[in-house]
Amino acid sequence: MTRLNLKKHFPKIVILIVGIYWVYNYFENQHEIKNMDFGMKANQIRAAINIPIIDEYMNSKNGYRWETRNEKPKTGETLHVWKNIKPSESEKLILNNEFDAFRRRDENGRVMQFNIISNIVGDSMSYRSGKFFYFDSKLTYKKDLTEKEIDSISISWGLEYLVKNKFLTI
Repeated sequence: MTRLNLKKHFPKIVILIVGIYWVYNYFENQHEIKNMDFGMKANQIRAAINIPIIDEYMNSKNGYRWETRNEKPKTGETLHVWKNIKPSESEKLILNNEFDAFRRRDENGRVMQFNIISNIVGDSMSYRSGKFFYFDSKLTYKKDLTEKEIDSISISWGLEYLVKNKFLTI
């Protein structure tokens, strides 16, 4: 029977143990982030008060900023690029402010960006403002948006769950 030489395999064993720890820590951290009360668990509240949800394809390192890997959308796709969450300072489990960015390509191939700033009142009501611009090296066009304009863009970009005024016509 051969005897295992620990001195010879020691560096490999250390690398294996450290690697297992890093992988476990990463997945444990992701699990904790998804279960934060203002993380993905709050998507039902967000949808009920017409605030963008955290999409399944988004990832976070800290639970406060969620991002997609893609920076630019494919043709015909509305891409939720990022979401920043600012929970209430007095009650950490209550939503307070959220900032979202969506991108879409126009018929000329230019990328448009639609930002929504949501102020949340008591997990039951929200006030929104927004910005619309072309995502390129120069801000060739920029427009501040009202609630009604946010609803209009939401409809045209296929984000109907964000529409507050269901009787809005384009």
